[in-house]
Amino acid sequence: MSDLLSIATIVLAGIVQASLQLSLGGLVLLYHSSMGQHKRRKTRYLAKSYIWGACTISFVCVCAIAFLIQQLLGVAVSQEWMLISIGALIACSLVMWLGYFRDGNGTELWLPKCLSRYITRRAKHTNDNIEAFSLGMLSAFAELPITVAIYFIVANCLLNARFPLLAALLYILIVATPMIVLKFSIKAGKNVVAAQKWRIRNKRFASLFSGSSFVVLALFVVAFWVL
Repeated sequence: MSDLLSIATIVLAGIVQASLQLSLGGLVLLYHSSMGQHKRRKTRYLAKSYIWGACTISFVCVCAIAFLIQQLLGVAVSQEWMLISIGALIACSLVMWLGYFRDGNGTELWLPKCLSRYITRRAKHTNDNIEAFSLGMLSAFAELPITVAIYFIVANCLLNARFPLLAALLYILIVATPMIVLKFSIKAGKNVVAAQKWRIRNKRFASLFSGSSFVVLALFVVAFWVL
């Protein structure tokens, strides 16, 4: 039961993080800018490097937090720490509902303007795989204030799973799914402009879904890890 519960929690946490928009938005910017400068083959390699960069940060953060929990708190996380993480998830849900996207017709997020402008500028001028990898890492790192509570929940589950590495890879695969779907959609001939228009039309739904998914994860943790 412990393994099943850990995997179920990891899957749900992966869906919550996959609903966030920063890494996906950065990939859309990269595609939009790169397609006007490079051949499609080079753009595909840049997109692949970007996705690897974003996934690497998530994987490293989860593993690092799991290591710290094991070294500082022991294998079992106390209920006090779980309650703190639940409170953080609820706070994140309010951020999703009330102020995730800036007002206007675009999909700009409420990030520090210097960081938002830097990500946009780097997406427009990324020319090689290392830069694309670094941009993916930056996009995932910029979401850390929102994702750190998710990482803590997942890290705790990894410590309770029989095969923690496989569980971590499953989590990363779920997190990367929206970016992978976008990549294969564009490879199949879809228009990146159409993808961005779809994001604009559905940004309110995306905000509502993300906020609600944080609440669902919090309630799930309360029901199966605290009570």
